[in-house]
Amino acid sequence: MRVSPWWIPAAVLLAALLGIGSASLVAVPSYTRDFQPAAAGAAGQRTTVLLVEGLRCVDTAERAAVQLEGVPGIIRFEAFASRNRAEVTYDPTWIGPAAIIRAVESPVYDEATGEVAFGIYRVVEVDGIPRSQVPMIDK
Repeated sequence: MRVSPWWIPAAVLLAALLGIGSASLVAVPSYTRDFQPAAAGAAGQRTTVLLVEGLRCVDTAERAAVQLEGVPGIIRFEAFASRNRAEVTYDPTWIGPAAIIRAVESPVYDEATGEVAFGIYRVVEVDGIPRSQVPMIDK
């Protein structure tokens, strides 16, 4: 049985389109960091999704996670750098979205050089709501 020569380019094109189309359905975190064991506060924990300007690669995701070190109530940080997205799981009895935003946007200290950089990260959207519409008063 002989296959028509146009089937090969058509199959390659179809596979490429399926691959590109399905890439938007599947997201693998670029960086994940657990601050507390998963069992801590599991019943009441919440996750907020942040769209963060400045979150572009694994290094910037790791630096953003460092911004949350020592902040009480933070359980987990997951970054999807290719989408500028971070998911922060937290205990709402200790902290809320406004405090998380302030921590992420705070000045970044570089231990290697001793320099402090301002404006590295800017939260643009919180749980699908533009930052300008998010109340910035909470814990």
